[in-house]
Amino acid sequence: MVEDINKTVVRQVGAVRKDMARRTVNMVDKAKIEKIVADVMAANADIQGIVVCDAKGNVIFGHTITGDVKHAEVAKLAVKIAANSAQLVSGLDQGGLKEVTIASEKGLVVILGDVELVLAGIAGETAREAMGLIRIALRRALLNMVAD
Repeated sequence: MVEDINKTVVRQVGAVRKDMARRTVNMVDKAKIEKIVADVMAANADIQGIVVCDAKGNVIFGHTITGDVKHAEVAKLAVKIAANSAQLVSGLDQGGLKEVTIASEKGLVVILGDVELVLAGIAGETAREAMGLIRIALRRALLNMVAD
């Protein structure tokens, strides 16, 4: 009976250690993502916000200069738009999806994806002239986020 209790305790301790290791990795990744987002936004005044989520639409980190942006909604919609756009280009035999750019009356949204992450960059009206630079900055940010 004592042996059974010991085995149970050892299994539980092992599970706790694995969970803590997983959380530590996620915290390091999140800290890395937070730094990259801060650096990109500081270097590009036209970028008003960046929302980073996993492939299921769960927000990992989001920062916007306006307080009324709901990061969870942006994340879920960005994943849906990226998935639908990927189906479209695949169906048209145009290769893999690289990005989706949405132009509106008041600005732009650029969605970039990777197997693990989806990034939505939000830019204002004045960003149209700098669109190429913004796309490069966001693409570089995503690559840095997924790099080891």
